[in-house]
Amino acid sequence: MTRPTSTESVYVIDTNILIGFDIWHPFKNCPDFWVKLESAIKDGKVILLDVVVDEVRPYNLGLTKWLKKQKDNGLIIKISDEVREEAVRINNQYKMINQNTGNSIADTYVIAFALLNGVGIFTRESPRKYSNQLYKIPDVCDKFGIAYKRSPAEIMSFIGINSINYT
Repeated sequence: MTRPTSTESVYVIDTNILIGFDIWHPFKNCPDFWVKLESAIKDGKVILLDVVVDEVRPYNLGLTKWLKKQKDNGLIIKISDEVREEAVRINNQYKMINQNTGNSIADTYVIAFALLNGVGIFTRESPRKYSNQLYKIPDVCDKFGIAYKRSPAEIMSFIGINSINYT
């Protein structure tokens, strides 16, 4: 995997993006999309973290197979202890993790990785609506000045897709 120069943008991908694209552009209908996403990962423009991969449920068969291929090709980055420690600090400052369900644990790691590595985040999360809700990725990104993209069209354009050919 190559790393882009410092003038190029790099984004770490959130789980909901992968699941969403699996729904919107399934492997059997849109293989070109998944080839482009894999190329963006190989080129270092998109980062895929192990904690994100671990959140994908096994019933997402096509996505699970694709993620296994990425792992076999060495394209999944394992988070470091430094990222884990930063994630704890982030959650202590901006509560993101549901203590009853454990939901959103990977979100803190995605943000910590982005913060420590100076990269942006691809997510479909919306900012929280009420102050008594848990913080969401866009809320915390805004607090730390981390760039993020939520629009599927922007994300597709970033990885070099201007149109989708369905088979």
